[in-house]
Amino acid sequence: MRFPTILVLATCCVFGMPSCTDDDGAREACPVIATSIELPKDQAPHAGDMEWWYYTGHLNAADGRKWGFELTFFQAYIGTIAGYSAHYAVTDLQKGVHFYDQKFFIPDQPFATYDLVADDWSIRGDGTGARLAGAMDGYVLDLAVTPTKPAAIHGSDGTVDMGDVSPSFYYSQTRMAAVGTLTVDGAAVPVTGIAWMDHQWGTFDVFASNGWDWFSIQLEDQSEVMLYFLHDKAGRTTMTAATVVDQYGCARQATGVDVRPTGSWKSPHTDATYPMGWEVTVGSEDLELTLVPTVLDQEIDARDTTLNTYWEGAVDVTGTHRGRAVAGDAYVELAGYGPWGPQ
Repeated sequence: MRFPTILVLATCCVFGMPSCTDDDGAREACPVIATSIELPKDQAPHAGDMEWWYYTGHLNAADGRKWGFELTFFQAYIGTIAGYSAHYAVTDLQKGVHFYDQKFFIPDQPFATYDLVADDWSIRGDGTGARLAGAMDGYVLDLAVTPTKPAAIHGSDGTVDMGDVSPSFYYSQTRMAAVGTLTVDGAAVPVTGIAWMDHQWGTFDVFASNGWDWFSIQLEDQSEVMLYFLHDKAGRTTMTAATVVDQYGCARQATGVDVRPTGSWKSPHTDATYPMGWEVTVGSEDLELTLVPTVLDQEIDARDTTLNTYWEGAVDVTGTHRGRAVAGDAYVELAGYGPWGPQ
């Protein structure tokens, strides 16, 4: 893999220099970390073992209709050969259903730039935002997403544990403005909304763990929360990363995190049982949230492409932040609860 020498970058200063506020409302500089992540250069593919670009979001039509979406490209190297998988999913809140499709392909050459294409699915980056396209029966996505905040660098140095000896480099665009069309049953619907992008890469074995629980929370007070719990092979669940981004774009590690499932759901497709519904507390942010899935069945059986099954779904959020009522949207990913890895 190719990485630059260690650079001193502010977690919220990759594309600018916003400031945070303290409890008295005074502006102060963002925390600074040492990381080898260099943007926008590192948006492009790397010559490592594993990499993915994950877009999720919440879309709204002028008439009140709502949808969630996921569009993801995965890159995996076996020797010098790069294989790619892609997943596209839509949660239709009007119908109360979740639809998905998947692709696997090996191009003549690995992708060299942030321009990922699989037939009529694509993620095309321009150095900051991206153009997303996905198509399956009933739902065709054409969306431009533009970050409204600097990238958030996760962990103490931009790396997180994936259960392997090798680290995973990890950053997110936690609030992206989304605008475009979602063609539903042949009718093009103009949509707007918010999106979230995760980018991870490294020379790690994705199946070295027993999976993870991942939460991306976007609140109406313009703050965001990312929580990531890893399940290791010994049966332990450990906090892998917890990042809060304030309304000014300043990212910092969160502490005092507690996530308690409020129920469960058993998949009729794979017999996997997932935790379903959560109470989330982040002590360092005086944040207490209740997360409720918009649709229970948002499972993706991806054994034909990424050798696993997982639950990836749109979630409603209510609660309090520093004593004030707050609402928002989230996406939750639950991996390792069903078939996991080569069988």
